[in-house]
Parts: sequence; C-alpha cells; structure tokens
Amino acid sequence: MIRMNNNLVKRLRTLIRSERGGALAELAIMVPFLAVMLAIVTEVGRYYQTYTTLAKSTRSSARYLSNHSLTTGEVARAVNLVVCGKLACSGGDELVKGVGSGPAISAANVCIERNTVDSTITVRIPRTNDCNRVLNVNAPAGNPYTYQTLFNLGTLMGIPSFNFQLPISPRVTMFKVQV
Repeated sequence: MIRMNNNLVKRLRTLIRSERGGALAELAIMVPFLAVMLAIVTEVGRYYQTYTTLAKSTRSSARYLSNHSLTTGEVARAVNLVVCGKLACSGGDELVKGVGSGPAISAANVCIERNTVDSTITVRIPRTNDCNRVLNVNAPAGNPYTYQTLFNLGTLMGIPSFNFQLPISPRVTMFKVQV
C-alpha cells in the first residue's frame, strides 16, 4: 500500500513539474485575439479599397463631365462611370458589390452638382441627403452609401454597440470647360 502511494506521489510530482502542453495553453489564449485582429485588418483593408474605388470613379466622372455638355444623356453616362466604371452600365456591373443582402452602389447614390459662379462640376457620394442636383437635367438624388462589413466586429470584441458601417463619401470638383 505504501509502495502504491509512493508511486502515485512520484507520478503526480512528475506531472506537476512537466511543462508539456504549455504551448497549447498559450495558443488557446492567443487564438481569440488573433482572430479579432485578422477581422479588423480585413475590414479596414476592404473599407480602404471600397473608398479608393469610389474616389477614382467619381474623379473619372467629374473629368468626363468637365469636358462634355450637361445634357441628360451625358449626366447618365457620368453616373454610369461612378457606378460601373464605364459609360454603359447594366445590372451586375457595379464596381462596389453589396455584401450579403446589402445594396451595391447605384445611380441613386451619386450626386452631380454644378456651380455656375466659378464654373465647376462636383461629383460626389453624399454623407447625408443634401444633394443640390444639376437643374433641368434628370440627375440622381444622391443618397448616402454605407460601407457593409463582412464581420460583426462589435460581437467579436464583446462590444455590441460598436459598428464599423461607416458612410463612404468621396467628392471631386473640377472646372467646367465651356463646350
């Protein structure tokens, strides 16, 4: 009986002194932090990519309108440049697609404004519904576009009120060449 207890005590001492499995325990502690960091880096990268895409498309649209007359057809082509990146746009060609059931960028998000005082054209995606559309031209209303996340970062971080769905509102103003 004493010998059995002595063996049991030796095994327990060996188990307590052993450091096997320490790396696994450290990994189990670090994996949630690494997953949250990966999600944050992914979302920030996607936000930057979406903003850059829309900024470039609004720039090309403003450049197009600065060299063309402000007719309904030309404004429609400029809107297509923002939405699809080309003059003729059909469904499914959007530069910024919706995530899940979220909306993609559309003509309703584009605001085209003209300032007759200093002869400028502004193409933007407004932060709020404050679009002063081009007069006498069938221009879109200019509704805000909100970034759509892949991950719910608030839930991952344990802060349910945190929301990374921010408005994206690039704006480009160019001088209008008299045509």
